[in-house]
Amino acid sequence: MSTRDSQPISDVKGYLEITRVGTTGVQRQPLAGSHLILGRNPQAQIVLDHTTVSRSHAELVFDPFGRWWVHDLRSTNGTYVNGTPVEERMLNPGDSIGIGDFTLRLHIQGARETRERADSYHPLADAPPQITADEDATLITVLPKVADSPQISASHLTTVMALGRQLMSVEDPAKRLRTLCEFVVGSDFPADSAVTIRMRDGKPIKVVSGPFLRDPSTPSPGRQVSVGVLKTLWDTREPVLGSNGMYSGQGIRRLSMPNAVRQLAVVACPLDMEDNKLDALYVEFPPSYGTAEWLTLVALVAEAYQQAELVWDMRRHVRQSAFVERELQMARQIQDGLVPRTLHIEGLDVAIGYEPCRWVGGDYVDAVPMPDGRILLAIADVCGKGLQAALVASSLHTMVHATVDAGGNLTQLIHSCNTYLCSYLPEHSFVTMMLIAIDTTTGELEVVNAGHPPAFAVGSDGRIRQLQSERNVALGMMETRMEIERSMLIGDELLVLYSDGLTELVDENQVALGEDRLSAELADIVRREPYATIEEYRERVIQRLTSYRGSQLAADDSTFLVARRPQSTRRGGRMYEIG
Repeated sequence: MSTRDSQPISDVKGYLEITRVGTTGVQRQPLAGSHLILGRNPQAQIVLDHTTVSRSHAELVFDPFGRWWVHDLRSTNGTYVNGTPVEERMLNPGDSIGIGDFTLRLHIQGARETRERADSYHPLADAPPQITADEDATLITVLPKVADSPQISASHLTTVMALGRQLMSVEDPAKRLRTLCEFVVGSDFPADSAVTIRMRDGKPIKVVSGPFLRDPSTPSPGRQVSVGVLKTLWDTREPVLGSNGMYSGQGIRRLSMPNAVRQLAVVACPLDMEDNKLDALYVEFPPSYGTAEWLTLVALVAEAYQQAELVWDMRRHVRQSAFVERELQMARQIQDGLVPRTLHIEGLDVAIGYEPCRWVGGDYVDAVPMPDGRILLAIADVCGKGLQAALVASSLHTMVHATVDAGGNLTQLIHSCNTYLCSYLPEHSFVTMMLIAIDTTTGELEVVNAGHPPAFAVGSDGRIRQLQSERNVALGMMETRMEIERSMLIGDELLVLYSDGLTELVDENQVALGEDRLSAELADIVRREPYATIEEYRERVIQRLTSYRGSQLAADDSTFLVARRPQSTRRGGRMYEIG
């Protein structure tokens, strides 16, 4: 397994723990960006090099709402989530993805960030009471069984299980850490002190919680930590045991803590790990507890905490996803109501193609008769996704129809839309829009383009030209006068308006369709079938887009409008919906 590109840490949105059948190692793969191909192809973002994996096997997609999805790319052996074959599935923290002989377990970055914001941190040197680090500490790698060591009983395991249940009922992340540490120094456990410490790049930097003391009068408990123990923990990412007791044996090295005033054993266990960061539970015991059995028990305590954190991550993710899905359902209802289906307008053949992406954008497309007999064609794209974008698109629909019904011309309409959006759009949001008023008798066009992809006029011989582009800024950015262009629709030219969901469509190699390739496809469609109906042109465009995208998930809505004057035209504006 390998990754093709290194990504900045700030872009990491989680990670995968990757294992393969027949091997013992675990590889950790950070998830950066919003679209990752998994497969045997050396050009894949995550390379899984085995014959059980297809060249382009599956893709991971990070949606606009902070959720990861897996999508099978018509692989030979299929893609599995928690043992179930899937074509497409939203992932939760801890989900297991099966791809050939590989198992990939998802860990969500956002859950850690939520916990970090909830915790109260202290620099290690300033934590109350003061904790110091012993730079000379070395580690006992193996400890002999001590004859008088207290034995672990079934009751200890029972209390660890009870701790796990308790942690799953404590919602506050900081309180969960306190509960963990208080358990370790409580009546059911023999530790003298417990503290959770943050390490970065191999060095302890912060106290996350604690220290918690069984008996504050005990000489110097919890005031000193062993850098040797913590460094070994960082290097191995496994529970570590050390002691400054006078034990001897083959291959044994003592833990030297020259500033300690008593003999002790220490255990450090990882609680939360990233590539450059680790949160550790650091526990001090009386020296008689410095055995592998007690190391194992503390490791079980840490594991109970990790399992509880995973459960809380999943709960948070499920709640967030349920909220998002409710919003998306509302957005879909709004969006579906805005898109005219097959239309017939006297003097103009019009057809609309609309394929929403899973996360619903804010595309608006329309054909509206004007009081002066012309036909208004409108298309707009709201920056953003979900319910907010759908509501903005709905307000545009209302404004366009109200302004046209009131007899407003193109200049008044674009000015009204811009003024409204400048007043009410959220900061850093905007809307691109193209309006074309067409005289169906003469073919005269009035065109205004506010930051939208340019419309195309395609002749029956395949010649193609652009209408107005790059003249005006997008709506909602500033109060400004919009420039209007006058043009002509010549003969039987096909007029095509579209959103950037078409030009930004990517194939299986992540190559965008782009404006030039789109125009070439449109020209080829018309040249091959110059006498096709408007509905046939719409279907041909959809077929070409589907063929280009292949098995890739659509990242944005694909919206377009095709229009052409029939051979026999007359002035008119009555419109009705077919079927």
